Parts: sequence; C-alpha cells; structure tokens
Amino acid sequence: MPVTQVFLPGNMCDARLWSRMPAEAEMKDGFHADLSRDDSIAAMASRVLAETTGPLLPIGFSMGAIVAVEMAAQAPDRITGMVLAGYNATADLPERAAHRPIQQAEVRDGGLERVLVEELKPNYLAAENRGDAALLGLLRDMGMSLGPEVFVRQSEALRLRYDRRPALPDLRVPVCFACGIEDTLCPPDWHREWAATVPGSQLAVVAGAGHLLPLEQPTSFAKLIAQWRSDNTERLK
Repeated sequence: MPVTQVFLPGNMCDARLWSRMPAEAEMKDGFHADLSRDDSIAAMASRVLAETTGPLLPIGFSMGAIVAVEMAAQAPDRITGMVLAGYNATADLPERAAHRPIQQAEVRDGGLERVLVEELKPNYLAAENRGDAALLGLLRDMGMSLGPEVFVRQSEALRLRYDRRPALPDLRVPVCFACGIEDTLCPPDWHREWAATVPGSQLAVVAGAGHLLPLEQPTSFAKLIAQWRSDNTERLK
C-alpha cells in the first residue's frame, strides 16, 4: 500500500504554509491536515489518523510536528517516518503557559490581529525576512482566516500538551529534524538534543531562516526532505 504524505501545519497556519514549496519537490502531493477543530494535541492526532488510511509519512511544522509525534505514539504501526521542523518535544514552557491565557483573553475581546501582527509571527522570522511584506501578509491572512476560536483551541492544546522527550528514544522509523539557524522559538540546540535521542535520525540546520522554515527557505526545506527520502527509500516504504 502506498505511503501517504501528511502535511501538519503550525499554530494559526493552514495549507498555505507549504505554498512556496517548488512543485517538482512533490511537496504538493499528500493529505493536508486540518488542525483547527480540536483543543488538544491528542485529539488532533486522533482525527488525522481517522481521516487517513494506510501507512503515513507525517511532515510536521511546529505544532504540526508535535501532532506528528503524538500520531506515532497513538499508531506506531502506521508511521513509516517523520519530518519534524521547528519542533519542541517538551511540555509548554512555564512562561509561555502562563502567558497563553492572557493572549486568549485579548483574542476573545477582538485582539487577534494585534496578537498575530505584534506578538507572534514577526518575532519568528530570521532578521533578513522581517521586512518581507508578502510573507508577513500571508502569516496575518492565515491567522485571521482561522479566527479567534481556533486561536483559543490551539493555544489550549499547546498549553496542556505532554512532554514527549521520554518517547523519542522509542522511535524506530527514520526521522528528519529541521530548523532555521535563527529560530529563537525552537532553537537549533533543542533540535540537536532531540536528534541525539532518536536512533539514526538526521538533523538539518538551514541558513537564512528563523522558526518559519517552510516559508522562509522553502526550496532548501524541500531539497533536504527530498534528499532524506532518497537516503531512506527502503525504510520509508
């Protein structure tokens, strides 16, 4: 049975997260998961598993990477490999967990655009990309189109997520960790730590990108995935 690529977007992102990928990289083929409907990581993972069939190759970014690892925990027999970009294996950090209810309250009161534009997305980019009006506009549009209710659901899912570090050594499928060299949200040192605990995993640190690797350096991201897939052809079947 053929393996299905499953694209798992990050917090307040939709399928447009992958829109800058080169078509020849086969990044357009697969199942684009909708992570907007649930308020827990476990429920998101369960829904994606229920909406797909057969063996899966999750390609997850940020919150989507967290969901990918949860999918592997729930259905290890269906996961052939994983790409985890901008990933954090820990539970929510205390300072972030404490700030999320404050953001949620503001968003409920109509402050979604301010939170998106001023607090979140611009701070996730590499220095050279912070003035990219098209990129900033896309990030704003994705978040605004998802809306305040989705923001609150996803914020709660991230706030209450499990620490999955103990589960990483048990992964027995090919795993590609990837991050931007200027990622301050989930920095390269974290990814080095995760990769060191997963047998046979690969790590790529990409220049010219912060946290939003799939949009900041889409061609480099697509190429590293293609090379990783080529290097693991037999294991990913």
